[in-house]
Amino acid sequence: MKRCAIGLATMLVIATGALAQSPPSTIKVVVPNSPGGAMDLLIRVLGDYINRAHGATLIVDNRPGASTIIGTDIVARAQPDGGTLLMAANSFLVNPHIRSLPFDPLTSFTGLCQLVEIPQVVAVNARSPYQTLADLIAAAKVRPGKLTIGSNGPATAQHLVAEAFRRGAGLDMVYVPYPGGTPAVNALMGEQIDSMTTAFSDLHAQWEAGAVRVLASSMARRTPLAPDIPTFRESGLDFDMPSWLGVLAPSRTPAPVVATLDQWFAEALAAPDVRARLSSMQMASVGGCGASFAEFMRVQYDVLGRIVREAGIKAE
Repeated sequence: MKRCAIGLATMLVIATGALAQSPPSTIKVVVPNSPGGAMDLLIRVLGDYINRAHGATLIVDNRPGASTIIGTDIVARAQPDGGTLLMAANSFLVNPHIRSLPFDPLTSFTGLCQLVEIPQVVAVNARSPYQTLADLIAAAKVRPGKLTIGSNGPATAQHLVAEAFRRGAGLDMVYVPYPGGTPAVNALMGEQIDSMTTAFSDLHAQWEAGAVRVLASSMARRTPLAPDIPTFRESGLDFDMPSWLGVLAPSRTPAPVVATLDQWFAEALAAPDVRARLSSMQMASVGGCGASFAEFMRVQYDVLGRIVREAGIKAE
């Protein structure tokens, strides 16, 4: 009897260990922003595919507040079993440079996948005399302190792109912050500002209608969403700054669980129907998972920190 009891206990330990090496069947994905935004829409598309392909249910838990810190901290403290994940964006790597945080973005989390890139662009009103980024740069140098560049800000991806553009081109332009992408686009449409940096998705409709002119993209390569738009580097500036969305797990999540989740997200991003849906949302699939995503975050942490320090960007 004793031998049977020992055998049964051993089997339970083995079974428990095996279960621990697979993600739970129900996974909570914390989105540290309000419903309806890019993060929220993206994870719902990917979650639908993962459910169909692997039977796992991804539940979206919107936890906005404190510049994404509230939701992020929830995941940092969660059980590291693959049952709680975090959606993250550029702000994930900006916050530690401007705020005191209860977690460390590079050590409190395990990066799973860089999911998509969202082009950040410099745009002008279609009635503007500036046909290219070189035209805008030349005009700003002739009239220092006179031309304006707006975005939603402060300390947003769009704000940092504006600062990187101003500093990379050596320009004295007046930065005008707005409480969101839509108000900034409206200001450009009303010719209240000379130019703006924004997510391409925020003015895609106006661009298609010919109401705005997009001069350049901050991506490292031309975006497949609009291949005619040149990059900053092609326009003579020595930098790029991708705007990205990714998914992370708490640190210490078992490697086999991480590997399975990486596989699921990479597979979803490669699916033709998913890629088509993301393209319609002006998102370009990346699918950089595992070590490549970890290296990407380390590099971006340093790049964004340098821009924050040089521009003197402070928390609201």
